[in-house]
Amino acid sequence: MDTQGDARPWLGPALMCLAGLCFAFLDTATKYLAEFYPLTQVIWARYTGQTLVLALVFAPRMGWRVLHAHSYPLQLLRGLCLFGASMLVINGFARLPLTETSAILFLAPLIVTLLSGLLLKEKARRMDWVAVCCGFAGVLIIARPGGGLLTWAILFPIGTAVCNALYQILTRSTRASEHPVTSNLYTGMVGAVVLLPAMPYVWQPMSWIDLLLVGGAGCIAATGHMVITKALSYSPAATLGPYSYFQLVFVAFLGWQVFGTVPDAVSWIGILVIAAGGLMISVRRVLQYGSSKFHSIKRLR
Repeated sequence: MDTQGDARPWLGPALMCLAGLCFAFLDTATKYLAEFYPLTQVIWARYTGQTLVLALVFAPRMGWRVLHAHSYPLQLLRGLCLFGASMLVINGFARLPLTETSAILFLAPLIVTLLSGLLLKEKARRMDWVAVCCGFAGVLIIARPGGGLLTWAILFPIGTAVCNALYQILTRSTRASEHPVTSNLYTGMVGAVVLLPAMPYVWQPMSWIDLLLVGGAGCIAATGHMVITKALSYSPAATLGPYSYFQLVFVAFLGWQVFGTVPDAVSWIGILVIAAGGLMISVRRVLQYGSSKFHSIKRLR
């Protein structure tokens, strides 16, 4: 990985920006479809599309190995965490503006910092706590009293951020033992299987255009997850962290083009405060990575 990263240091950040664009399109398509179809139908179609895309692309070359996992209970738990995040976020998109909701989702890296100490026994430093406080302050700014967003519906994106944080921690614990295609395949399968019994009761016929949009959303979801995996092969996660915030820019642009909504000045301040909190954590990890790499090279010399 180091060889690739040293040869093409720009590729990791470029791929991370591409992944942000993929997920911005996915969020926009999800919010659009949720305005016309039941939420459970939209989520089931999204997970089914993702599963089919991964199976069709990778099963011919990997065979049955694509289903082999070292820890099936952890894969099930990862899938349930992401399924819970999907159920919550689509309810949030249906009730709140796209950009503000997406900004609150970026509390996930800050929640990971909080939960890492409890679940992974990783000690958080003072700068980490400052970053967590920044993220919390940013949410309060976005959901300011009297601003129209401080309602019970804001619990949906906050709950999504918690589920995403748990998903990231579980992914970190299985990253060394599981193939990324297998992990992403099971993630889609869990959501599709859990919601399948409800489909006869909630399914509404979809137009060909919307079916194509659902299929495209599945392709985009699968592509986004695989692009992130590829980006991590060129650059460390700490280096790529700041580039994930480009997703907010893409979401804001798509929200303006598709739904005609533009965040006001106060919401942009809250978005920037949340991004600043995430950047604090990312910058500290970048410095730690650079320092450890410098010392390892020095020892080799």
